[in-house]
Amino acid sequence: MNDKIGLIGVGFIGKLFVDSLTEAGYQLTVYDVDASQMAYATERGAEAAESPGDVADSSDVLLFALPGSPEVEATMEGADGVLSALAAGDVVIDATTVRVDTAVEYAGRCRDRGVHFVSAPLTRAAPEPGVHMMVGGPGEDYEAAREIVETVSERHIRFEDVERALRFKYALQIRYAAHLAVDAEIVAFAEDSDVDPRPLAEFLGMDVSERLFEDDFEQDVEGIGGLAIWDKDLGYALEAARDDDTAMPLTATVQEAYK
Repeated sequence: MNDKIGLIGVGFIGKLFVDSLTEAGYQLTVYDVDASQMAYATERGAEAAESPGDVADSSDVLLFALPGSPEVEATMEGADGVLSALAAGDVVIDATTVRVDTAVEYAGRCRDRGVHFVSAPLTRAAPEPGVHMMVGGPGEDYEAAREIVETVSERHIRFEDVERALRFKYALQIRYAAHLAVDAEIVAFAEDSDVDPRPLAEFLGMDVSERLFEDDFEQDVEGIGGLAIWDKDLGYALEAARDDDTAMPLTATVQEAYK
């Protein structure tokens, strides 16, 4: 059992990780740029660190739960960053949805140091409840991370490398974002037409989010916010699509709507 776990990012997803890890009895060290966020973890027995590097110094396994590529890059780099503090045999599990290039770069730099690295973006919006992770990395890295992945998620699926895991997550985000955007327009259209949209769900059984019927279109998610998450992740998907010369006109239109 890997007893010493480090967590960087104690936002909405990070708090879920805190609950899972502390309930499982792990020794947990946390860091967040917003010091007030760490109170949630310290109240549950975690130790607060002063920098990402301090977390890496005191941990065998590191979990990232950050907003996106810029935050992962800032966490990894610099004198107080994670890279300078990692030791051979350590494990990095990045649960952040990042650009493919970000994951590939840090997977390689960790490998050069004898550190295991997996990309493990997640969703909580699947029909089945709980955290579902998409874990990408070579077999040895996956096995090193598996214990903690299984602790913080209800289910996970494994991909052979970080790029495939992230591209799968992008595909999922395209579906979620487009579905939500269309449903929001349908509800707004019905209401502006003086028609009650609720029978879409109550009569026809369609999975239209209840909050749209309450005129809650913001999707208020702790951290950067729901609308910004869709904008960010669809942007990453479009970048990947350009690399493949894949035409994505609908996704581009949906991203513009979220902007």
